[in-house]
Amino acid sequence: MSAPRVTAIVTVFNGEDFVAHAVESLLAQTLHDIEILIVNDGSTDGTFAILDALSDPRLRIIHLPRSGRAAALAMACREARGRYIANLDADDISYPERLERQAAFLDAHPDHAWVGCGEEQEDSRRGEHHRRIYPLSDMEIRRQSAKCIPYCHSGAMFRRSLIDEGINYDPAQPYLIDFEFFLRVAERHKVANLPEVLVKRYVRGESFFQSRYKTWRQNLRLARLCARAVRRFGLPVRFYLYPLARLIYPYIPHGLKRRIRQRHGLEETDA
Repeated sequence: MSAPRVTAIVTVFNGEDFVAHAVESLLAQTLHDIEILIVNDGSTDGTFAILDALSDPRLRIIHLPRSGRAAALAMACREARGRYIANLDADDISYPERLERQAAFLDAHPDHAWVGCGEEQEDSRRGEHHRRIYPLSDMEIRRQSAKCIPYCHSGAMFRRSLIDEGINYDPAQPYLIDFEFFLRVAERHKVANLPEVLVKRYVRGESFFQSRYKTWRQNLRLARLCARAVRRFGLPVRFYLYPLARLIYPYIPHGLKRRIRQRHGLEETDA
């Protein structure tokens, strides 16, 4: 079997309420030369039956005992056959032209190993619904890494060759798995974001990241990774102020947070 142009990976644990929508959004892509690799990470709800009921030659489903999201992502990347790998979180959806546009960018920019995109974000915790565009160029993204996560994980596409280089998700990481992986990619390769909104991301209070760790612990870990970005990317010393500011960020009112995000490089408009 010839290798597909793109492997779209979805890892899922107990996603019976939403995983079918994620997969359907991938099956509806304008780019047809794809495989969709779904790793069921030991789900105990109806996810197994839902996935087994799906029928399309582009689908490949792997059922695992519970191993954790980082390990599931790492395995999905090792199993991917495509030239490019595109992640989609199991509770999000991709717009139809997403994979085609991102694959075209990587085709045209062989010096780039990663490309993200803008997102439509629906946050049920805060009652917010907006569109966000991330910094676009390699240097802008590196600078943004000192402040926050500069991409949408559900909108990330990267080269399969990274896995052959030994760059993959680290199963030892308990959380912020994707940002830690991204920093290792950006240490060696150029990265970019497209200016188009190509995914819809749902932020739920019961998501793994929100429910497993308290806000202060999330921001402490994020601050450490942002400081790592300052050090590894050779950013000006003053950029260490941004990781420090992350420690008080959770206590800022939500309306002011949005103004801060827009002032520091994240373009947001109401959806």
